[in-house]
Amino acid sequence: GIDNKEIDHYKSLIISAISHRWIVPENLAKGLSCHLSVRVAPGGVVMNVKLIKSSGNAALDHSAEAAIYKASPLPTPKESGLFNEFREFNLVVRPEGILTE
Repeated sequence: GIDNKEIDHYKSLIISAISHRWIVPENLAKGLSCHLSVRVAPGGVVMNVKLIKSSGNAALDHSAEAAIYKASPLPTPKESGLFNEFREFNLVVRPEGILTE
């Protein structure tokens, strides 16, 4: 079976990789969030980032997208069964922090 601990471990690695490269726009209203879908090739290379739901703030949306591309290749598992969990995943990006869906 798939080890959820491992999955959570990689999720937190991915979030911290993206967070480190994210330049959060200033003066953002509280409570904003944008939802992004991320498609990743084996080795963690980001192939595509799609905005699923805009925060209504273009600066937030664009900065979040840029951070994901800058963080490529993401720290994804080498093992193919585990990697499949990360082929496509959603992120919720808020000024207060990034979450996986």
